[in-house]
Amino acid sequence: MIQIINKKDCVSCFSCANICPVNAISMQEDQEGFKYPIADSKKCVSCGLCDNVCPVNSPIRNKNSSSPKVYACWSKNSHTRIDSTSGGIFSELAENIYQQGGCVSGAVYTDDWHVKHIVSDNPKELEQIRSSKYLQSDLNGAFKEIKYHLEAGKEALFCGSPCQIAALYNFLQKDYTNLYTVDFICKGMNSPKIFLKYISYLEEKYKSRVTYVKFKNKKYGWHNFSTKIDFANGKSYIGWRYFDTFMIGYLEYNAFMKPSCYECKFKGFPRIADITLADFWGIENIDKSLDEDKGTSMALINSEKGRLLFQRIKDNIQSEVVVSGDIFNSNVCVNESSEMTQTRENVFRDADNLSYKKLSDKYFPQPGLFQKIILVLKFNKNIQAVYRKLRKIIKK
Repeated sequence: MIQIINKKDCVSCFSCANICPVNAISMQEDQEGFKYPIADSKKCVSCGLCDNVCPVNSPIRNKNSSSPKVYACWSKNSHTRIDSTSGGIFSELAENIYQQGGCVSGAVYTDDWHVKHIVSDNPKELEQIRSSKYLQSDLNGAFKEIKYHLEAGKEALFCGSPCQIAALYNFLQKDYTNLYTVDFICKGMNSPKIFLKYISYLEEKYKSRVTYVKFKNKKYGWHNFSTKIDFANGKSYIGWRYFDTFMIGYLEYNAFMKPSCYECKFKGFPRIADITLADFWGIENIDKSLDEDKGTSMALINSEKGRLLFQRIKDNIQSEVVVSGDIFNSNVCVNESSEMTQTRENVFRDADNLSYKKLSDKYFPQPGLFQKIILVLKFNKNIQAVYRKLRKIIKK
């Protein structure tokens, strides 16, 4: 019977709850807003399946390459590229699976702004699936549904964090030639509880219900991504990554993540999935021609199956092999876990007693006016271009 003694050892993948033959395991939310398995000893039949399926207790035997081929790439479809987190490669892979009559599984927002994994054979749902959500997702039932489609002979593409991929493999208990997996270079999963406080704060501020959320909106470019949130009254909030308090708390303070994310057991190589996707941060330092500030994906081809799937979309993408030794300099999360900070402890200690506004003002405030001016000058590409031209004139 599964027992969570230390929450750092549970990735909340739902695999134990999904595989239990007598429904003795339920996923229950803790004070921080994360879900963990709770086993009912009266129902448990001691079959051991829950322990065997756990990706932490039973690590998978990883046969993937420790030196994957790396591509800088993006979708040739301009809408797909701009609407995606990075270069739109996941969407191209998903479209290909749909064209073969297969299904795609990934994270979507629910009506109440939680995140869950769905299994979809409807291409119209792709826009909901693509783009980063940055929250712990509910996987209840997803693995069973994927197995159903695989057993029926359909191709299936599952996109999730590395720990979720490992959990899926353990749940299935055998290799399926018609299953393709995509993971991403993961910083960590944030608390739905804190995110909902953030959403409620904005709804109160804008006096309207949230209707749309997009992390890494590219209105100001890929490098200067923003959070875009639309409201029922027609208003919109666009928070630049350096000004939006949720992104400040996540990216700069590591303040909202699951305990297991700070000691992630799924970093490094070989990767878990057939293909790993990420923003190719730093590509401008390797090859400026591969950075149009519209989104460039890093694609790591980890397995032969991944290579064959990537080959299937070659006509729909722009791609270049990258062999520089500096590939991962700007993507440290490929090998390193985020540091657990004192801010995290303070945030969750006060989360039930303070409003989101007071919480953010206290622990991860927006920069002051002077700091904002400095940030705008530092990262505004138009200003940078003028500065470079002035330097050339002065040198002459």
